[in-house]
Amino acid sequence: MRVVLGFIKASHPLPTIAVSLVISAFGWSLGWTGLSLLAVFTTIFVGQLSVGWSNDAFDSSLDTRIGRTTKPTVAQDVSARALWVAALAALLIAIASSWVIAGWLGGSFHIFAILMAWLYNIRLSRTAWSWLPYALAFGAMPAFLSFGLNDEPPTLWSVAVFAIIGVSAHLANALPDAEFDTAAGVGGVVVALGNRRSVILCWLLLALGSGILVLVSYATSAWLALIIFVAFVLTVIVGSRSHYRTAMFYSLIAMVAIDVAALVIVTAIN
Repeated sequence: MRVVLGFIKASHPLPTIAVSLVISAFGWSLGWTGLSLLAVFTTIFVGQLSVGWSNDAFDSSLDTRIGRTTKPTVAQDVSARALWVAALAALLIAIASSWVIAGWLGGSFHIFAILMAWLYNIRLSRTAWSWLPYALAFGAMPAFLSFGLNDEPPTLWSVAVFAIIGVSAHLANALPDAEFDTAAGVGGVVVALGNRRSVILCWLLLALGSGILVLVSYATSAWLALIIFVAFVLTVIVGSRSHYRTAMFYSLIAMVAIDVAALVIVTAIN
């Protein structure tokens, strides 16, 4: 049981499930249903397992050196070697499944996204380019689902919004660990920019993504466009007026979630 729990913790379960649900929901809005939609979720989930496991396996030496006892490799619940084996197995399954459910073209976009996540894990996560794999990986998702469904290219606005959401989520998620990463001597775009500029950049990206969604949704639902706009204004007010850093963090995460929900709704009604 301890080993099983170690694998679960090392998979980064919350982000893994969240990403799988978000992309599957977008797939549903495009027209994926039934067993095909379940196959999409499973493929994305397995791919995300490979990402989470490879992340903890690669970081095991650093985590041990700085004493991150919450990590399963440091707590010796599971070894880095076992994580590498599981990550590679999950990667191969995700690659095969991507081509089976979405064809060579659509499936290749998902495989590209997984490989970008691996690139982040083993090379770019501690550099000022840590945002790039997120932009490329999330930006590839509409093509994976659109080409896989009906061999048609995705809308440009959906690609842009997905890429923006990916980078925004990365910035918001990295903010709480910025001081820890700085003390540990490791990098990342938030460490390179500093907290204040990272927060500003995150809000600017969310403003851009929300603005695109407002423009696209306005043609079919002025009420939805208004809701997106008001939600953005309220989260900015709540986040900027609070004296607590956690309030800013949760405001950013809330706006990311709102944009994700709006993206699914806008796609479904268009």
